[in-house]
Amino acid sequence: MSLVTAVPKYAKIGQGFSRQEQARALEHPGRRRDGTQSAATWVTELADRRKVVLFCTYCRIGFNPRQQRYRVFYNPDLTNVTSGYLANGLCDGCGQRTDLLPGGGTAFISEETYSLVCMDPLDARRRARAAARAAAGATSAWARVRASLSHSLGQRGAHRGPRPT
Repeated sequence: MSLVTAVPKYAKIGQGFSRQEQARALEHPGRRRDGTQSAATWVTELADRRKVVLFCTYCRIGFNPRQQRYRVFYNPDLTNVTSGYLANGLCDGCGQRTDLLPGGGTAFISEETYSLVCMDPLDARRRARAAARAAAGATSAWARVRASLSHSLGQRGAHRGPRPT
């Protein structure tokens, strides 16, 4: 079927197609599955181009992110329904939809673009805790213990020495 027969003659582009057909047209076809390109070659090609790579739970085992200088893509879920490491789509290894498989999918992103796109969960947690302490004006438990000890030692030191008569 050529493009001339797929598009109506006097219509706007995209008109006459269902939303599912329009969404399917936006999907990348992925690797060639006619036997001329293996999954490993396709993933290596994506990694060389520093593209985001998505794997299902079964294909993730064969990918070594440190060897390719990749990190797990982290996108925080503010609703706390899922982990921030969950990503759904088509697996670049086997082509299956990851939302239908147990465990979902995992996306990997290159080290160079990680700081531009993602937030590190450890740094975000540290910053959130520091901001909460500063907003509440509260100090840590250890700082309160030290302050109470220095205060009590300071009072004892004031009573030592000769007592006035």
